[in-house]
Amino acid sequence: MKENVWFLVVYFLLVVMIGSTLYFHNIPSEYYVDTLLFTFPIVVLTLCVRGIRLWHKHQALQVILSQSQIHHVTTLTVSTLLEQDYHQLFAKSQAQLRKLEESYEVKEKALLDYSVLWSHQIKTPLASLDLLTQMFPTQEKRQLKEEIFKIQQYLDMMLQFLRLQSIQQDFRFEEVNYQQLITPLIKKYAHFFIYKDLEVDLVNLDQKGLSDKKWLVFLIEQILSNAIKYTKAGRITIYSPENRPQEIRIKDTGQGILPEELPRVFERGYTGLNGRENEGSSGLGLYLCQEIADQLGITLKITSVIGEGTEVCVTLPTSMISE
Repeated sequence: MKENVWFLVVYFLLVVMIGSTLYFHNIPSEYYVDTLLFTFPIVVLTLCVRGIRLWHKHQALQVILSQSQIHHVTTLTVSTLLEQDYHQLFAKSQAQLRKLEESYEVKEKALLDYSVLWSHQIKTPLASLDLLTQMFPTQEKRQLKEEIFKIQQYLDMMLQFLRLQSIQQDFRFEEVNYQQLITPLIKKYAHFFIYKDLEVDLVNLDQKGLSDKKWLVFLIEQILSNAIKYTKAGRITIYSPENRPQEIRIKDTGQGILPEELPRVFERGYTGLNGRENEGSSGLGLYLCQEIADQLGITLKITSVIGEGTEVCVTLPTSMISE
């Protein structure tokens, strides 16, 4: 071990010095040999004891390093002044880190609270604008309502993005009926279906699964919103396969996604060709879906053919499917 190199170097120098001294004073070599025979076993024993202690400390450190989070190192035995200094330095660093984390959590909570308050306050003038649209002709009224709806959507997306940091504390798993989950979303987006003359089919959705309803609704809504946005004509089909009740599939007849873009659609801020053509795309919708899916144990898979459409498969964990 590197830790013992200096010890061996010092021992070797002492042996040379003792040998030289005995030689220059014409002392018989037997005394030198006796000195070596007496000191060498002591040196070997010292190295062995030191090596065993260092090995145990190394193993203890490896156990601590293998932990996902390191909170303390009280399991280590501090036997030297230098080790005590390192232990105190680590403890001080941990204390400073905890203060930084607490400060960050306070600021993060303040930001979230302010954002929630702001979003609720901004909804009041939005509601007033929605009422004022009644004064406009039919065409202008419809366009204004669509823009107001989009603003409300972006507000909800912003709040969910901020809540992602503490998403696990917000879970409430319950039995969810797919039909009851999706029907309100269809009603919510009814005016978009009507305006774009899109047909919607709900097939075999009388299935049940266990999930967090609020977050699952948000995930499905983002996928449905994308399907409507990028489908100019045709239909959107939402179904659960007969032999795979853990799946919810959203299929559209839209413009499709390029094959080289499919691996990147869940990246934060990635919009692709469709997003660049649509100036209202933020590149956050599918990213949020993937983040939520990871937390809920859901698998997302997208298949697409240019000019034919896109299908998104939402697969709930098999162990969580209600019998």
